[in-house]
Order: sequence, then C-alpha cells, then structure tokens
Amino acid sequence: MPRSVDHDTRRSEIADAVLALVARSGTEAVSLRSVAAEAGISMGRVQHYFASKDALLLHALDRSHRQMEERIETRARAVGGGDRTVLATILDELLGGHPRTRDALRIHAAFATREVDERARAILTDGDDEIRALAVRVVGDAGSADPDTDAHALLALTAGLSTEVALHGAPVDRARRTLTAMLDRLAPATARGPAGDPE
Repeated sequence: MPRSVDHDTRRSEIADAVLALVARSGTEAVSLRSVAAEAGISMGRVQHYFASKDALLLHALDRSHRQMEERIETRARAVGGGDRTVLATILDELLGGHPRTRDALRIHAAFATREVDERARAILTDGDDEIRALAVRVVGDAGSADPDTDAHALLALTAGLSTEVALHGAPVDRARRTLTAMLDRLAPATARGPAGDPE
C-alpha cells in the first residue's frame, strides 16, 4: 500500500512540474528532460512513469481538470442557488481566471489540432455533455424559443473568451463582463451569479 501511495504522489509531483512549465513557457517547453529538471528528479525517473511528452501532458491535463472540478463544486456550494447559479459558476471557471485552469486550457489547445487517442479524447471532452445539457435547461427554463441554439452560442462564447484569456493574455475581468452580459440576456437572474474566482 505505501508503494502505491508513493507512486501516486510522484506522478502528481511530475504533473505539477509539467503545469509549472506550461504556465511559464507554454506546452512547447515540456519534454522529459525539462520536466525532470523542474521536478528535481532524474530523466529516468520521469520515463519510469511517462513514456512520452504526450503522456506527460495528458496526465497534467487530467490532474488540472480534476482540480478545476473541485473548485467548481466548492464555489457552487458556497454560493448556493439553482441551475443558473451552477451554470454561471462553471462558465466563470472555464474562462481561465484561475492559473491552473489557464494551464489546462493551454494544454487542451496543444491537443486540439492533432489526432488523439480514445484516452486523450475522453479527458479533453470530460463533462462537456453535462455542461451542454445544463445550459440548454437553464436557457430553456428562462423562456428561450430555441434553447439548443442559445445554449450552443453561450458555450461557444465561453470557449472563445477562454482562448483569449489563456492563450492571448486578455483580461479575465473583461471576459467575465462579456459572459455575464450574454448570460443575463439569455437567462436573466434576480441575483447576480458568482463573483470572480480570485487567483
């Protein structure tokens, strides 16, 4: 049992090294050698756990996604409210205001233009169907005549804004204002949604 815990801890430490490199220099800076240096371990030790750069990136992406889900759950519990509040919280997180979310978005973009295997696709699309269903339900409940189209527009806007924030350094506050304005048009709320997630 202790050996299993040690392996999980080491893999998490290596994933954190990957995310640190991505945050500073982008996914191009990730290699077995650079990750080993960042983590303070030998390249052989990195290769023991991960055979390739893609494997490193995927594990880091999975870890950052799980952390993002935990932040969303924590924020949603703190704010309370119904489906609209949960949707607002999820979309706000996806904008990339939190550094780890920005890292996940950068890694996601690195895989977006290449052929990926089933495991990678599962990580990259994890939760998409649930978020889309929630968006359709929220705008439908608000009286949309075409909830599928309106939900798609809302999610497409979120994706575009997150790309601006994560890849081009656009201000997250501006992205939040834009997204909030669109959400208020599609699903007006009696109370404003969650405040921005502090870094």
